[in-house]
Amino acid sequence: MIRLEKIEQVSVVTIDKPKVNALDSKMLSELGEAFSESEKNPNIKAILVQGSGSFFSFGLDIPFLLGCSREQVEKTLRSLLNTCRDIYLSKKITISSINGHATGAGCMLAISTDYRFMARERAKIALNEINIGLSLFPSTIFILKSLVGNNHAKQILLGGEMMDSESALRIGLVDQVFNKDELKKNALEFARLFASKDSAVISSMKSQLVSDATPFLSDSNEYIEEFLDIFYSSQTQEILKNIEIRK
Repeated sequence: MIRLEKIEQVSVVTIDKPKVNALDSKMLSELGEAFSESEKNPNIKAILVQGSGSFFSFGLDIPFLLGCSREQVEKTLRSLLNTCRDIYLSKKITISSINGHATGAGCMLAISTDYRFMARERAKIALNEINIGLSLFPSTIFILKSLVGNNHAKQILLGGEMMDSESALRIGLVDQVFNKDELKKNALEFARLFASKDSAVISSMKSQLVSDATPFLSDSNEYIEEFLDIFYSSQTQEILKNIEIRK
């Protein structure tokens, strides 16, 4: 489930699904609704997203997808991409508190926010789809390149390695690193800094910052179909069925 809590002028959105906060279509729908509700609330100045337990989010729920029809998988993908786009274009300040591993779709959500704080220990981040034979979407690659530049983006996408917090900080993938027991407190304190700032000014400045991004955030049917073709190939299906999740 997705939990939404309001702390003063901050919405705290928690991804909460044992054991690794994997995302299925219902979770993505709830996540989109939580962000939309927070976006429309004039009393909310910032939105903080975090995971429960030891994961931020493993990414898409692979067992769920393996049991879906092609149409259902497509719907789930579009829901994920639309949510990432809406977060990236949000008029509020958005922050990810990466309390544990953030891989695949979990990483996609994290890089869509304005700021990323990450736990120093027992947390890694990756867009490692290449390791299971899957491609990524132009919108995701655009957002990643805007954060870390072309060379580091190639390292992340083509290497497919799980990156620790210090490495992620060094290349600009995350903004700050804290001990795990101090992460939420510091992320929340940072979010509260925006309570005294004018919402209209924040909205205007954010709109200007992303004004040239909109054309790159809509993924064509061609890329969706290409992903689905690869997903349903016998080789990829076999890999997905044998994925092991390690904490």
